Amino acid sequence: MLGNGVKLRPRTGFIMKIGIAFLFLFVATTVARCQLVQVGSGPPDFHFCDKLKVDPNLVLNQDARISGRLVDQSGAPFQNSPVELRLYISSTKQSAVAKVTTDRDGQFRFDSVKAGKYRLIASPTRVFQQPSELRCDTNECEFAITLLVNPTDMPDSQCPVR
Repeated sequence: MLGNGVKLRPRTGFIMKIGIAFLFLFVATTVARCQLVQVGSGPPDFHFCDKLKVDPNLVLNQDARISGRLVDQSGAPFQNSPVELRLYISSTKQSAVAKVTTDRDGQFRFDSVKAGKYRLIASPTRVFQQPSELRCDTNECEFAITLLVNPTDMPDSQCPVR
């Protein structure tokens, strides 16, 4: 109230319009700085995951029993973690042979594996890199496998494990 008896009323409608305008401006500038990222499959003729090629990572020169221990970079064992053995057919095709689970110490074992080329899938996800270049020339093979973390920003990070 002013000294001459005149009351001042706030212009709430005007203030509200200014607030909305600033909110709109904030949202518009935020959206303008965003980056569009495609998740999932691309156009119908693009199948990135289908074109991934892998090499055998386990070569057995004779029939063997395979055992090993899975640990992470800190030395902690992978407990109750699936380990799969796949027969290597080609760079885009492998066939499941056997699947086991590690024990509480990270130990696993496959009995009676035929000589040949295989993919040993030590991590069921792409969070960790699969082992590479495992070779066995005897009938008893033991591997100490340290799984390293994979970068998650790679195009193949969403693809199935091969």
